[in-house]
Amino acid sequence: MEKKLRIAIIDDEKHALETLVYDLEENFNKSTEVIFTTNHPVEGLKLLKIHKPDLLFLDIDMPGISGLDMAELIDDHNISIVFTTAHLEYAVKAVGTNATGYLVKPVSPDQLETIILKCRQSISSRISNLTVSDKIPVPDNDGVELVTFREIIYCKSDGNYTMIRLKNERLVMTSKTLRYFEEMLKGKDFLRVHKSFLINLNCIKKYIKGDGGELIMCNDEKIPVSRNSRSEILSIIQANL
Repeated sequence: MEKKLRIAIIDDEKHALETLVYDLEENFNKSTEVIFTTNHPVEGLKLLKIHKPDLLFLDIDMPGISGLDMAELIDDHNISIVFTTAHLEYAVKAVGTNATGYLVKPVSPDQLETIILKCRQSISSRISNLTVSDKIPVPDNDGVELVTFREIIYCKSDGNYTMIRLKNERLVMTSKTLRYFEEMLKGKDFLRVHKSFLINLNCIKKYIKGDGGELIMCNDEKIPVSRNSRSEILSIIQANL
């Protein structure tokens, strides 16, 4: 059975938002699910980072920040963005973006079907283009997320879980152990510098002396270094001078 397409809607116009939700549930409830809606763009940006939808219907004409400007702030390239607008002149502006498409309100079921199909094709294309060399599977509550290993700053053990900090500031939580990721990232410039930390060597910004010392990473977070790992870290830093 095909996995449901996870959809988010951001639109300041309440009636338009509710109509779109109704049309999706009435005509595509077997193939899609609306995971969140909001009338507020700023709240929408926060919810996108939490829920990671497959498809976002984004209104263009909103107070404070337009949908076009908001789209530039969305750094998750796995989200297919479809602009919605009641004004044809705004739709023309959307043509020059990297969006999956645009819809002029009121939206018909046929238009929705076309967009949903296009989004599924986009997802299939992304998956087929993935290579083992630059992606690792990270199980999460919704399934398995494919994460570009170069985007990982560090992995941190947290009890029975592992937290993965990405360069885009996202924090991914998974039930896999730190040992699992140590094996998965072997040979990819990652090093276990502490019992609780596996780091991307390419993200080291500075080493601070101490008992074992600390590393300042590219996002300015401090990572402790165990005494056993200190010599190896210093050798790596010296080799890159």
